[in-house]
Amino acid sequence: MVRIRRIPAHPMLDIHHRMEQVMERLLRDVKPAEPQTSWTPRADVYETADRFVVTLELPGVEREEIEIVVEGFYLSLSGVRPEPPAPDCMGWHRMEIGRGGFERVLALPQEADAENITATYKDGFLVIHIPRGSSGPRSVPIDET
Repeated sequence: MVRIRRIPAHPMLDIHHRMEQVMERLLRDVKPAEPQTSWTPRADVYETADRFVVTLELPGVEREEIEIVVEGFYLSLSGVRPEPPAPDCMGWHRMEIGRGGFERVLALPQEADAENITATYKDGFLVIHIPRGSSGPRSVPIDET
């Protein structure tokens, strides 16, 4: 005869299970990691009453080399800062400025209006304006057929 005995779960096991569920939910919404890039531009992000503003420091990057893509709830910024020309007689003593490709991915706030994002590039600064969309619940009218 086989005896089956049930042991009540220990409170710590319940907490552990709950933590696993929370982590699974969080990781489900995270975008997969992209390959490492040469450097990452620094960014300032702030909000006003009607928009979010992202400013990236991109000196030495040509405007044509910058790409901005809205993908779902993410704003992806990428581009290339070229290597400096190196004459034959020159030897580097220090090279601290990041060069090559870069990518920066920022999560868009829920109330962002992704359809009306604008950007300007001047004096090595890329400024992205993300207007706020309608926030909160709204009623949807039902058309008569």
